[in-house]
Amino acid sequence: MLKKSLWLVPVLLLCLVLSLGLAGCGADKPAAGPETQQDAAQPGKVYRWQLQSAVPVGDPHMDILRMLASDIEKMSGGRLIIEPLPAGAVVGPFEILDAVNDGIVDAGQWWTHYATGKHPAAGLFNAPVGGAGTGIDQTTLLSWHLQDEGRELYVKFYTEILGKDVMPFIHAPDGPEALGWFKEPVATVEEFKKLRFRAPPGLPGEVYAEMGATPVSMPGAEIIPAAERGVIDAAEWINPSTDIRMGFQDIFEYYCLNGLHQVIGMSDIMINGERWRELPPDLQAIVQVATTKSIINSYTYFLRENSINLDKLVNEHGVTIIPAPEGYAEEFLAAAERVIAKYEAQDPFFKQVSESQKAYAKLTVPYRARNLETGLNMARYALDKN
Repeated sequence: MLKKSLWLVPVLLLCLVLSLGLAGCGADKPAAGPETQQDAAQPGKVYRWQLQSAVPVGDPHMDILRMLASDIEKMSGGRLIIEPLPAGAVVGPFEILDAVNDGIVDAGQWWTHYATGKHPAAGLFNAPVGGAGTGIDQTTLLSWHLQDEGRELYVKFYTEILGKDVMPFIHAPDGPEALGWFKEPVATVEEFKKLRFRAPPGLPGEVYAEMGATPVSMPGAEIIPAAERGVIDAAEWINPSTDIRMGFQDIFEYYCLNGLHQVIGMSDIMINGERWRELPPDLQAIVQVATTKSIINSYTYFLRENSINLDKLVNEHGVTIIPAPEGYAEEFLAAAERVIAKYEAQDPFFKQVSESQKAYAKLTVPYRARNLETGLNMARYALDKN
């Protein structure tokens, strides 16, 4: 009986050595901090990214990015942690796409139309001027992205047309943008055309030039100094929640909300292709869900913030809200159609995207317009009572 049990001795010794060794490995492991603790049922690698924005500290879009990062960290159980960085933290705003492609930063936030210099179709994905003459508004364009072939063309634009190894996501609608700020009321489109008007670069500036206006392009930080020196007579930036932080109300007395140059405005993020492919499928799905939720966050956030800050501009800073100059809408939309048609004739991909949007507009705009009319009637009734 003793001989039969002797074979167990080396087996028991081996088990003891292995258990002591494993205990020792665990003892050498540093305790997980609060930000890296994971549910035992969801073990896995912790991924840490830096996401650089195109906007400075204090801009509302930094708030949106922090919400997005928080949602992703919570939904992933701390397995994907994103640090939002402001403009200039690593690279300049217009260098973000190349920095993400090259892996200098893991992800970036900007507006697709920042790539207009690389390809004219850039602005069609997030800010088609005047709805590209189709009647598409921001809600309809989001529907094109999420329910039609918009996303397919959007990814193709970044990866094939621009040749960048990135995964992009629309995440923050912030339009419509205001027509802009004026030192004096502007009654007619002819008066507007005489002004040296700070306008966005790319298609919006080109449309303004096509309609006979005098657009001047410059970075946001230069607008107020230029207005103070008389280099420009009027200017646009974004919307009340952003403009008030910039201090436009200290230079200009009149504000017009009814712009068409970026009646649609949607920010997007892009993720380095290698970083994206490293993520397991569940974390990729979390990013997709979080960016979709970010669209709702942004929509509701900007409705509230713009309403609060418009009230402050009027009642605390004495700003006067003025209507768009007479004839502005008709001339701008006609000029936008001419510019769109020019690029459709020049570039096959531009034409493909434009025709896709036109087809979707033909389907959806009649229904959307009738609902907007109902909403406008409700709003007018409520405003008339006040």
